[in-house]
Amino acid sequence: MKPSRRDFLKGSAVTAGSLLFSGERILAMSKPTPEKITDRPKIPKRLLGRTGKKLSVIGFGGIAVKDEQPDHAAKLVAESIEKGINYFDVAPTYGDAELKLGPALKPYRDNVFLACKTTARDSKGAKKELDNSLKRLQTDHIDLYQLHAITDVEKDVKAALAKDGAIQTFLDA
Repeated sequence: MKPSRRDFLKGSAVTAGSLLFSGERILAMSKPTPEKITDRPKIPKRLLGRTGKKLSVIGFGGIAVKDEQPDHAAKLVAESIEKGINYFDVAPTYGDAELKLGPALKPYRDNVFLACKTTARDSKGAKKELDNSLKRLQTDHIDLYQLHAITDVEKDVKAALAKDGAIQTFLDA
């Protein structure tokens, strides 16, 4: 059975994170004296366009905390932030990921960039998903809101840009 795109991406994110963390641990073990995690090199950041925001070149995909225990999700978020990751991305379609990521991000919320998505193409649906995401993520704002799963560019974009399309919610927000 062929894995779904979502399963592939989740597995890839977990694998990349594991390699990153494992590689750093191996390097740390090869040094004569242990160093504090805060003294280790951080993941580089790049400027996001003209926003003035510097985001980590590696982001934390919220799907990685889907179905995890809250304490484990909090540990993953804390370790990622210690490594220098400040870009977090999630979507309501990632199962309970928003419910796990929200509390885990709460202590760091002012210092991270949070992206979320909607699959709705109409304004009413996008507003409902945005409001639900804000509640589940326990925050009063999202830094980037995106149209998720554009599969038919002509149809999806046309619907989102229509008079009562999802883009109206983006503008209102």
